[in-house]
Amino acid sequence: MFKSLFQILPSFLKKLIRSWIFALKNPKLLEASKQYKYSDEHLKFVHILECINYLKVAGYKNSLPQVYFEFGCHSGRTFSAAVNAANYIGLDEAQFFAFDSFQGLPDTKKSEDGIFQEGEYSTGIKEFKKIIKKNTGLILDDKNITEGFYSDSLSESLQETLPQAGIVHIDVDLYTSTVEVLKFIKPLIVKGSVLIFDDWYCFPVGEAKGERLALEEFLLENKAFTVEEWKSYSTFGKSFFITSIH
Repeated sequence: MFKSLFQILPSFLKKLIRSWIFALKNPKLLEASKQYKYSDEHLKFVHILECINYLKVAGYKNSLPQVYFEFGCHSGRTFSAAVNAANYIGLDEAQFFAFDSFQGLPDTKKSEDGIFQEGEYSTGIKEFKKIIKKNTGLILDDKNITEGFYSDSLSESLQETLPQAGIVHIDVDLYTSTVEVLKFIKPLIVKGSVLIFDDWYCFPVGEAKGERLALEEFLLENKAFTVEEWKSYSTFGKSFFITSIH
């Protein structure tokens, strides 16, 4: 019951409660908590800033879309980082689009998805909007938010309303969700687009599962698409450039 109640709390309260638990249980864990936050937040935010700066520099004279897609938006941290990075870099025409169930993860399979569990990482859409406004000042328009599980929400009709993307941030955790995302963005990415996978290294070495398996299968099935590795994305992630689309 406690776990269920904890999941519905706002993100800032979850962090505060975890800090109290660390302090009461073992003060030495506070230092580990700070180091984890540095890895999980600071290093991620730095790479997102690098991606935004890449759009500005490599996309000089609008050769790359100033558009950021984020699939999997729990807590609003990385979405906020992208908005703030664009404001800082001066990417004045940047557009931001969020795609999430806003109900947590769908049904999972341990053989494909590892540690991830159904219902995890739930941030309601109202809370998400508040977080983005508080962190960045941006008031997200409803047309920039797609709510629902991807099997239902990522439709061809939605696809036709969207611009092409320069950056696609994929933090959907699950193999099946990544398959759906890659299929959806196929006509919306261009040569030079950046793909960021948050959960690339969530399985033992040599086991291609989750997001990694989904991309490998996508590239095998779509020979026209090729990628170039860019760099690691914090602890478990990996980023790529799209080097060809046809």
